[in-house]
Amino acid sequence: MEFDELLFSDELRGRIWRGKALRLARPTIPTGFAALDGYLPGGGWPLGGLIEVFVEHYGIGELTLLIPALAALTRGDAHQPSARKWVAWIAPPFVPYAPALQQRGVGVDGLLLVQPSTSRRECLWTVEQVIRSGSSSGVLAWLSAADHVALRRLQLAAEEQNCWIVLFRPVAARRERSPAALRIGLEHEAGATLVRIDQCRGAHPGVVDITGSLAGPERGFDDDGCAARELDSKLAARPERDASRGAPG
Repeated sequence: MEFDELLFSDELRGRIWRGKALRLARPTIPTGFAALDGYLPGGGWPLGGLIEVFVEHYGIGELTLLIPALAALTRGDAHQPSARKWVAWIAPPFVPYAPALQQRGVGVDGLLLVQPSTSRRECLWTVEQVIRSGSSSGVLAWLSAADHVALRRLQLAAEEQNCWIVLFRPVAARRERSPAALRIGLEHEAGATLVRIDQCRGAHPGVVDITGSLAGPERGFDDDGCAARELDSKLAARPERDASRGAPG
């Protein structure tokens, strides 16, 4: 008897475990961009796993790419809608500009800005503690360096709290090992806006052209990505810092 015939025979039917059939769907939050949602498993950004975004320099549109998810989380309608939590920004190299964020639908009273010291170890410790505290539905962190052990600790914390974790890392870190569920880069090439997927749990690496998804003033992008960079500069470049607050209302 051939293997396939044996596998589906009456004698063995129902007695063989097949991993694909029993794979549990991971929770996600829509990216807000149809082409990217169509590529990613579950139709959006993974929750409970690290997302690494590699950038050569800040302000190329990486914040704009995250705005729909940020808006959904700060409205409390994407994840744990009955228990609103912070979306923490840890060690950003700029001060978020509240009016620009509000214009894009982000609830700024749900954002928490954390500035640890310049020590790499303290920054990683802060990120892990914020995740493990359970106080945040999302964490955005800007890391200059992180080894595999540190990333593994953050991955485990993300799994425990099932929250949205985005780590901004330098392009050189692409060559390093990582337990992340998703590793991407944002690029502008020949009039197109591309998300380059280096690693994706549940899907193959590839390049997603999101230009069509982004077209139109409501997305803040034009055909060559210039509006994305302009919007990122509006979101980021302000010298004043908001005072620390206790908890989102």
